[in-house]
Amino acid sequence: MSDNKKVLALDDQKSMQNILTFALKKDFDLTVVAKAQDAIDKARTESFDFVLLDITLDGDSIDGIGVALEIQDAGIATPLAFLTSLTPDTLSNDQKDRVAKLKNIKFYQSKPIAPLDLIGKIREALD
Repeated sequence: MSDNKKVLALDDQKSMQNILTFALKKDFDLTVVAKAQDAIDKARTESFDFVLLDITLDGDSIDGIGVALEIQDAGIATPLAFLTSLTPDTLSNDQKDRVAKLKNIKFYQSKPIAPLDLIGKIREALD
């Protein structure tokens, strides 16, 4: 059994899933999913120390903000971050309103990622 912290990552792009796996697997017990519902189901049935969510999920019924709200509404208080090409300033007003309801956002990580920077931010958020 690993002593590494458990991280759940949601990204719909296979290339980004591969990058996250390569970047984080040594430092964290990582679970990567491609669909919003898979992330919600995993968060509800397993215990994670941190959640990374892409905001824009092409072809999915909800976005990463919706996933975060579903997780929070299920009573799960896991810290989370958005891993996205968007920034807080480029979110739509609707997205900003929905983000304002979230209590556990630790940071926004813009894509493309710098692996060491992302690892450092996750570790800092977990301290």
